[in-house]
Amino acid sequence: MDKAKHFERSQDTAHDQACDPGRRALLTRAAAMSAASAMLGAGGWTALPAWAADTAKPAAAGEAAVRQGVWRDQKRLRDVPWRLRLPAGEKPVALVVFSHGLGGSLDGGTEWAQAWADAGIATLHLQHAGSDRAIWSGGLAAVKAAASAEQLIDRGHDVQFAVEQLLQLQKSGDAAWARVRPDALGMSGHSFGAQTTLAVAGRDFQMRSAPDLSESRFKAFAAFSPSAGHFPGGIKGITRPMLCLTGSLDGNPLGQERDGRYRRAVYDTLPAGAKALLWLEGADHMTFGGGGERGAGFGQRLLGRERDGAPEKLAAHHAAVIKTITTDWWRWRLLEDEGAIARLKAPKGLNADDEWLQG
Repeated sequence: MDKAKHFERSQDTAHDQACDPGRRALLTRAAAMSAASAMLGAGGWTALPAWAADTAKPAAAGEAAVRQGVWRDQKRLRDVPWRLRLPAGEKPVALVVFSHGLGGSLDGGTEWAQAWADAGIATLHLQHAGSDRAIWSGGLAAVKAAASAEQLIDRGHDVQFAVEQLLQLQKSGDAAWARVRPDALGMSGHSFGAQTTLAVAGRDFQMRSAPDLSESRFKAFAAFSPSAGHFPGGIKGITRPMLCLTGSLDGNPLGQERDGRYRRAVYDTLPAGAKALLWLEGADHMTFGGGGERGAGFGQRLLGRERDGAPEKLAAHHAAVIKTITTDWWRWRLLEDEGAIARLKAPKGLNADDEWLQG
C-alpha cells in the first residue's frame, strides 16, 4: 500500500470514516496553502488588526469569566470562532486549547472547561468551519463528507493559528490574555477533536507531501474518544504526555464499532513513557463530549440507534471521575503540581471495572 493510502486510512476522524478524497485532496490542499503563502509572503500568520466580534460575559465573584469572538486568518481567508474561559482572580494561568467533535461547536467540552477553571486552568475553545454544527443541515451525507483529510488539515492549522494569536495577545498587555502562561499550554479535544489533538501532538502521517500540523508549544495533551485508524503506526511518534479517555460503550456513532476497544488501541500504540489511559465501564461516545454538544449523539439518533441505559445511569459517576482525573493531569503536566502527581498514582472514585493506567 502506498503512502498516500496510509495517510488516507489513518484519518478516520471522529466517526472513523475513511478519508475522502485522500491523496488528491491532500496534495491540492497543500499546493493551495503553498501558493497562498507565496502570495502573502513568508512572515507567518497574519495578525488581526483588532478584535472581531469580541464579547465578554460578566462573571460573578468567584466564577470564571467568559470572553468570545472571531479571529480572521488572512493567510487562509478563514474565520476561527473562539471562546476564552478564565478562572477567577488575577493570577497567571495555564491554558488548554479545546477542539470540538464532528458537527460540534464552541459548546463542546464546556463541562470539562468549567471544572478546569475551578482548578485555576483556562481554556480556549475553537470552532472549525467545515466540520462544525453547520454540517447537520446537509444530513448524514454532509456529515460523512466532512470527516475528511482536508478538514483535519484545516483543523490543525486552526490550532496553530490560534496559538499564534493568543501568544501575540498575551504580549499585547490585554488584561485577560496577559494572565496566560506561554510555558503552560495544553491541547485537548473530543472525537474529531481528539484526532486533531493527535495530529497537533506530532502524529507522523509518513507521507512526504503531508503538511506539518504539529504545534511544539504544547506541553501535554488529552484526547477524549480518540481512534488509531487503519494505520496507527504514526502514533508511535508522539512522545509528549498524552492522556486517552474512552470506555466500554464508546463506539462509532456512524459506523460498525460498538465498543471502545478500538479507541483503547491509541493508548496501546503510543510509545511507553508519558502516556495514560482512563477507561470507564459503561461510558459511551456522548459521555466524553462534555455537554452542550449536539454532534456527540445526534448522528446515531439520525440512524435510529437508541442510547444504552448504562451511560445515563452512570453519568454522574463518569463526569466526576473525568473531571477529577483530567484536572489533576493538567495540574501535573502543565504546572508540575506535586499533589496532582501523587493523586494520579492511585486515583479515587473509580468503580471496580474502571481502569487507570500509566506507562
